[in-house]
Amino acid sequence: MHQPAASPIGPVELRVDDLLLRPWRGSDVEAVWKACQDPDIQRWTTVPSPYTRADAEWWVGGSAEHWASGQATFACVDAGSGRLLGSFGLHGVGDEGGPMIGYWVAGDARGRDIATRGVRRVVEWAFSDLQLPRIRWAAFVGNYASRAVAERAGFVLEGTVRQGLNQRGERRDAWIGSMLPTDLERGPPEPARVGGWPLSPVELHTSRLLLRAFRDDDAQSILDYARDPAVRAWDREDTPNMEAALRRARNRRDWASGTLAAWVIATLDDSDVLGGMVLADVDADSLSAEVGYGLLPHAWGNGYGAEALNGVSAWAFSSTTLERITLCHAVENPASCAVASAASYSLEGTMRRSTRFGDGALHDEHLHARLRPDG
Repeated sequence: MHQPAASPIGPVELRVDDLLLRPWRGSDVEAVWKACQDPDIQRWTTVPSPYTRADAEWWVGGSAEHWASGQATFACVDAGSGRLLGSFGLHGVGDEGGPMIGYWVAGDARGRDIATRGVRRVVEWAFSDLQLPRIRWAAFVGNYASRAVAERAGFVLEGTVRQGLNQRGERRDAWIGSMLPTDLERGPPEPARVGGWPLSPVELHTSRLLLRAFRDDDAQSILDYARDPAVRAWDREDTPNMEAALRRARNRRDWASGTLAAWVIATLDDSDVLGGMVLADVDADSLSAEVGYGLLPHAWGNGYGAEALNGVSAWAFSSTTLERITLCHAVENPASCAVASAASYSLEGTMRRSTRFGDGALHDEHLHARLRPDG
């Protein structure tokens, strides 16, 4: 039977594709401080909030001590440029139940499968070089991104622990899982996908519109959209600055999970961005998804919303096995109701106080749906 490695453990460097995982260096402080300003990192990890430069200096400066105490802490950088991409670690290597893996990826580096590749490389090293029998994983309930990474890497979800993790003095419910060497040998499970679902963006055309993948240069249009007062009333996503807008664009062009597809709505010649559309919550079991869209104010009143919605719906029903697509909007938003009706989304009812919108209040919503055509 394998025995856990004793502390201390020696610092090592690991490579996977274009990623280099190495011990932290003093020159990483600035990049760590900038990365940890990301609201998602502060929301879903245990880093201090607010995160100061002193916090980054403490973390980077303690690298040698971490390794000496049985914590393997890696900076993940681009192997070519040296740019910091994320952080990976195994904490408590000598613990009887196995160490806990932790990770985060900088906001501007997401969409490249860095987290899954990094986690996979760390556990390969831990099982082969350290001869560990078990590695644990945990995340706060609701952190679906971390859960997807863990499951793609080969971790097996084991349940929910009530108030199982402490985040800055507050107990929160946590998902837990683990990986054994046999899980690594078996490889990551193939996620359930809707039949015909593409792994990369698909370009669509209608009579007047181009629906294409998001690009980095769409960030300004996303920010303009988010700053419009009329838009803010009904759009629930928080996009306060250009960094958040860029992150939103990059997340939208990552279709690899099989649970999301997104398009920029543009004129046919791609000279003008009109808005965006997303198919989210794609469920391989129920063969359902929810569609959402937004148009920039200068594109209102031209029928673009219904045209784009028809185009995406037709593609989904002809190219994938989706059976049902829903569309929800606040009852007080009659323009969205008209778009849904024009695109053959039948009104199925009203959901009372179902969603908190940009004004901070709970609103009743209309539920529309379109089904796969018979035959």
